[in-house]
Amino acid sequence: MSELFERRPLIGLTVGNRTDQRGMRRLGVNRAYVDALRAEGGDVVLLPPVPAGAPPVPAALLDRLGGILLPGGADVHPARYGEEPRDGLGDVDGDLDALELGLVRTAIDHGLPLFGICRGQQVVNVALGGSLYQDLARDGLTEVRHAVEIERGRDFLAHPIRVEPGSRLRRVLAADRIEVNSFHHQAVRDVAPGLLVSAVSPADGLVEGLESADGLLLTVQCHPEELTARGWARALFRAFVTAAARVRVRVA
Repeated sequence: MSELFERRPLIGLTVGNRTDQRGMRRLGVNRAYVDALRAEGGDVVLLPPVPAGAPPVPAALLDRLGGILLPGGADVHPARYGEEPRDGLGDVDGDLDALELGLVRTAIDHGLPLFGICRGQQVVNVALGGSLYQDLARDGLTEVRHAVEIERGRDFLAHPIRVEPGSRLRRVLAADRIEVNSFHHQAVRDVAPGLLVSAVSPADGLVEGLESADGLLLTVQCHPEELTARGWARALFRAFVTAAARVRVRVA
């Protein structure tokens, strides 16, 4: 049994600042990410923000990681892509911005697979030189409601996305069109150099997926961790964990 668990790749999952109802500061992330990773054969270590100037991941831990997942969360501060805050900007977490932007570079430098979900897609784009719509409605991009009310359920399918031919995302999903959930009011504006658009919302052209040419960076704007009853969502986590397992074999 111990040998079985040793083969499971270790995935770093970032956690941000949260304040509970009593005003206590905590660190947290939705459990659905952890459950989805474990279900596909990964083990999880939580990565909290670090002091200024410290590396995003301690060297001893970095040597054990097979991949990094950047989950959904607070808005990315617009200063990170050269803009002033405007009306419509939501809560931000500067500590988490610093951690995750650093982790994108860490993943690239060390050849680690990185999976970005919702905010995670936006972080990857900003880290590599792209920009964001601070608020889709106020920026006038679309009349499609991408910020669906949470009361409709985390698994509510809000709209379709078109998956681009030839993309790694297309190979993983084995589909050219899927229905997705949607809980975001920010989105990719200018795509960063070196990233390829792998999926769009056909109604308005909104970027719904990004990836690097080598496929090690892969991101989606939807929340597949809440849709694991669907085969395509499980396939995303399975492909990521499989890629992370290959990294550990290569390092060993």
